[in-house]
Amino acid sequence: MNVQQLRGYWESLPAESPHRGRYAPPGEPDLKFWAALLSIGAGIWLAVTGAVLIGLLVVVGGLVWGAVMAGQQRAYEMALAAYNQSVVCLAGYHVFAP
Repeated sequence: MNVQQLRGYWESLPAESPHRGRYAPPGEPDLKFWAALLSIGAGIWLAVTGAVLIGLLVVVGGLVWGAVMAGQQRAYEMALAAYNQSVVCLAGYHVFAP
């Protein structure tokens, strides 16, 4: 058979192979959830100390930032699941995702 799991094929490639980057798994996003939580906490502190409108804006910004990062994490997990189920045809080097 000329079909192999994509992850296994990628792992078997030597480090100097030009195909190593082409068949690599998706890159993990650089998420900083702690920064979003810190901005939400700072917004609450601002709202409590007197700058209510600015504090609420900072809280909303932190919530939106956290939601965007959660969406990026979800998209990465879906792309990784699709990558792990993909196969590569060794005759033509085409990638097929079921």
